[in-house]
Amino acid sequence: MSPFIKKIHDSVSGVKPKDLIYPGIVLLFTIIISVIFILATKFIAKSIDTAFSGDIGEGSSSLNMENYTLVAKKLGISTEIRKEATNIPVETSIPSTPIATTTVEVLDKKAFTLNILNSTAKSGLAGSLATSLEIAGFAKAKTGNEKTLYATTTIAVKESKSAIGEALLSTVRKTYPDAVSTTSPETALFDVIIIIGNR
Repeated sequence: MSPFIKKIHDSVSGVKPKDLIYPGIVLLFTIIISVIFILATKFIAKSIDTAFSGDIGEGSSSLNMENYTLVAKKLGISTEIRKEATNIPVETSIPSTPIATTTVEVLDKKAFTLNILNSTAKSGLAGSLATSLEIAGFAKAKTGNEKTLYATTTIAVKESKSAIGEALLSTVRKTYPDAVSTTSPETALFDVIIIIGNR
């Protein structure tokens, strides 16, 4: 027997079966992790291929328009389907009359005092709406709670401050789509009082 083979035989004969337990476990885990990695890679590659190919097979999910429009309304996203522009013939001659310029008065949203009251049991709604309105350019609102529960969110605006009503209503409806507007007495402490209701 050659000295090389004898050396290998001597080193192997000195190994007991209990000495192979730990290396065997490590080898088994390495094989399991390798199989999981290969399967995961194939699954991810297949999912990416499906996503980019636009191929819709059986069991694929489709967009639920009802849920989409509800979420889009809450986020203030337009759900209108855009139509392609049509070509409208335009006269090539320029009119000789001068174009009149008009001055548009810009509404100062910060000039109005706001009070937001939460009539629901859910806490933090008044503060959240106040932050949204402040981001939209309105003055910082005073917040609090209303003891009487309102079914719908109501915006009460002094009649003398009605100029802010429409802009405020459209901003509030981004969060509360069913919000309604009404007038408040001129003796009210705030120009606008918003009472958050269940809707």
